[in-house]
Amino acid sequence: MFLFGKKKEKKEKNIEVNIKVNKDELIAEASEKIQELEELSGEQRVPLLNQIGALYYQAEELESAIKYYEESLSIKKEMGKSYTDLMSLYNKKRQQAAENKNDEQMNYYMQKVQEMMQMSKDILRGKM
Repeated sequence: MFLFGKKKEKKEKNIEVNIKVNKDELIAEASEKIQELEELSGEQRVPLLNQIGALYYQAEELESAIKYYEESLSIKKEMGKSYTDLMSLYNKKRQQAAENKNDEQMNYYMQKVQEMMQMSKDILRGKM
């Protein structure tokens, strides 16, 4: 017998991929790259600074990530992953400050975001 109108229910497969990143491994890798950094100077440091910043970002070490991304952008002002990551980090820190009702920190990171936006405008206008 045909059962018209009865739709088969499709079972949705929920595939959860739990990627556990070992924070200690990320920090150890960042430490190795910091040692490599001592051998470089000038713009040669920029890619390594960005890698270190990214490793700390993945390890959720926000202050350290900010430090290396800021150093990278102070050497060479450019748009890219380091710029967007740093902007994201500033926004996270600003949000944390807001949750903690720390107006001083909130204003500090809001100012940092504004500085980043100004930097992007300057880059696009060819002022850098």
